[in-house]
Amino acid sequence: MSLPFRLPRPALRMSADDNSLARETRLHPYLALLTRYWAVVLAATVLGALVGYGLSQLVTPTYSARSTLYFSIGFGTSGSDLNQGATYAQGQMLSFAELAESERVLKPVITELGLDQTVAELASQVEVTTPANTVVLKIAASSTDAALSASIANQIAQSLTGVVQEVAPRDADGKATVAVRTVQSADTPTSSVAPNTRVNVVAAALIGLVLSLLAIIAIRLLDTRLRGANGVAAGGGLPLLARLRASSATVFAADPESAAAEDYRRLAATIDAVEVEPSPASKKRARVFVLATVSSTLDAVDQSLTADVVGANLALAATEVGHRVALLSDTADANLAAGEEAAVTVHGIPSTRPLPAALLTAHDLVLITAPGAADGSRALRLSQRADGVILLADESHVHIGELRAAIDLLQTAGARIAGTVLTEQSTGENQAVSSHGRPVRWGLRRSLPAVLEHNEA
Repeated sequence: MSLPFRLPRPALRMSADDNSLARETRLHPYLALLTRYWAVVLAATVLGALVGYGLSQLVTPTYSARSTLYFSIGFGTSGSDLNQGATYAQGQMLSFAELAESERVLKPVITELGLDQTVAELASQVEVTTPANTVVLKIAASSTDAALSASIANQIAQSLTGVVQEVAPRDADGKATVAVRTVQSADTPTSSVAPNTRVNVVAAALIGLVLSLLAIIAIRLLDTRLRGANGVAAGGGLPLLARLRASSATVFAADPESAAAEDYRRLAATIDAVEVEPSPASKKRARVFVLATVSSTLDAVDQSLTADVVGANLALAATEVGHRVALLSDTADANLAAGEEAAVTVHGIPSTRPLPAALLTAHDLVLITAPGAADGSRALRLSQRADGVILLADESHVHIGELRAAIDLLQTAGARIAGTVLTEQSTGENQAVSSHGRPVRWGLRRSLPAVLEHNEA
């Protein structure tokens, strides 16, 4: 009496990469992108800061100096007169501010300082402010020469004082009623007001940050690859049965405690829960599923290889819970080492004939790895003889439209979609290159454990 092949089920050990994958799965898609491209965001922010600093160094520094004038009314001695005078002065402050930037005030400044500028050009360098409810007028002059900025501010204050004395109303004795005093003369500034290097660096860094975030959003909006459950839902491939890490067909033999092996155990448990059309009570038969790869940028060899790898590992995972599994594959050949009778048997795929009744009654689960892509003619024929089709899609390469097109074609052919399994592209450990430059199919021939028995269907 031969014993079925069994592998002990170990406790799951999560590596740092596994924890990272789990966190990314739970995150919002945009947050997942941010965690994936955080280095790009950081680089864009730092680059923006460097650009802001560099541009600040290219700009000629500008200096600003300020002088302050005080205005008062020079008539009356009673409190009522002084109050009326203060009110009158406040009401005239806007007029005095306008006067400070007039040609009558600025032209003498140009002449006195020997400036090679027009009145309009000088006025653009002057800022006159009057704080609310005060009789104070502040004159700020800017220039690329620190000493010249102070000279301009002081000269404007002096010129304005003289002009106000000329235009102000006079009393009965012919004296000006408005008195102007300089309360603060402009000093030569020691630091520039522009460029503000600190502000420019922060602003440029924020611009780099925003642009990188916008680029990430654009990547998310324009990327039509599956990228998880949302993509599968958009392509009509629900339910999402599992997400499988890239692995070889020997994952159970090489590292049965790995997270990749645990992925297959979960998938096997999920498939057990998939409802299929019941068979007559007198005809207990195996549940039949076709593993079909959704076409993408991968070539036909890689597509078949993906189905073979998933089928081999899934079959071994199902045997751990006592299932008798038949694995049908067009890549099974006579070179597969024969072993004692095991819980998994490997068969060639019948071309167009129905699955043998003996095969269905002798097993609990039949897995068929469809050759080529899911929308290929052979895959379509095989899917018509199965209880359901399990679509295998590389989430980094298959687009939503490709998944939708494969599902539409399979359903048109009368196939039932059991769900979608997201896979990662193989690392290449299962494939070699011949002397002719074409991939050599290792697949089941070299990757499956020797205990798998080969029978012709």
